[in-house]
Amino acid sequence: VSAKTKQGINDLLDMVLLMADIEELKGDSEGSAEGIVIEAHQEQGKGALVSALIEHGRLHKSDYIVAGTTYGRIRTLSDWAGNPIDEAGSSTPVRLTGFKELPQFGDYISVTSSEKVARERAENAKSRKVTGKLNMTSSDLLGLINKNAQVQEVPVIIKADVQGSLTSITDSLRLLENEELRMHVIGSGVGNITESDVQMAATSKALIYAFNVSTQTNVRKLAERDKVSIREFEVIYELLDDAKEVLTALLTPEIKETELGKLIIRGVFRTTKDEVICGGEVTKGKVEPGSKARVLRDKEQITEVEVISVKRQQQEAKEVFEGEMCGLQLKPLKKVIIEEGDRLEFYKREEVQRTL
Repeated sequence: VSAKTKQGINDLLDMVLLMADIEELKGDSEGSAEGIVIEAHQEQGKGALVSALIEHGRLHKSDYIVAGTTYGRIRTLSDWAGNPIDEAGSSTPVRLTGFKELPQFGDYISVTSSEKVARERAENAKSRKVTGKLNMTSSDLLGLINKNAQVQEVPVIIKADVQGSLTSITDSLRLLENEELRMHVIGSGVGNITESDVQMAATSKALIYAFNVSTQTNVRKLAERDKVSIREFEVIYELLDDAKEVLTALLTPEIKETELGKLIIRGVFRTTKDEVICGGEVTKGKVEPGSKARVLRDKEQITEVEVISVKRQQQEAKEVFEGEMCGLQLKPLKKVIIEEGDRLEFYKREEVQRTL
């Protein structure tokens, strides 16, 4: 690095520190921690070794954490120099172990209340094929560090017939914002939609909301060519309803888990890599095909299985209830030896679309 570049970096850091002092900027070290993965690799004897930067909140050793499609519980926590620590506050670089798999560069780390919650978030990310991996260079990371990972922005351009309508629409769109979603107005003005508006929308992948204004034929053709969506309205609440629908479609679905029943295994008849055939007695609730189950042995969960089929008296059954015996065809998530006396806890997990 040249002397001129070094001086430029030092000048920038001095300016950042000066502005922080003037504005009295302070990191929030209260509450659950959130941070960002800087680097991750496998290290022999430690597993996934992750370097991260804590953005805000406080991270503790033994916290349950999730990042992208992986989760875990912090086994070791150290500072940037490798010295063991018990906790870390905002703006602190740390190294930690405990993830079950390697997170990706740019994944956001968040603390959860339990392993169950962390696992569900990671599985939900996998089911939506969201890896959390960002297509960015290390220089792009600076922009992410000060940005909440949960916020998704929809860029929009607003054109209206008069200034009063424009102000009313802009203010109303802000009321639709929450901690996860917001409409980002990148351009606005009074008058008809112009080619410049379309070009801006094409570059920024924005929607154009038009209120009581017209669109000339040449502008409309340009929008069709560049695949820019122009949404025209004459009633404000209809425009806002459309914006609400756009934001609602981006909401992460809520994972709802419903308990079905419990069963104790009375016999295991066949075990292969991908299948277990067994029989048991339903001790609570019911059992049905298509559900999932946790396999417990001495209060410890050893694996999870999917119920492929249920039989009662050699006949396929849609449901088997408490007090009845049944046969089960199970598909385990990993190869494991299920034994007589193991207990199954059945549940169904479904995504429920949230609304604003």
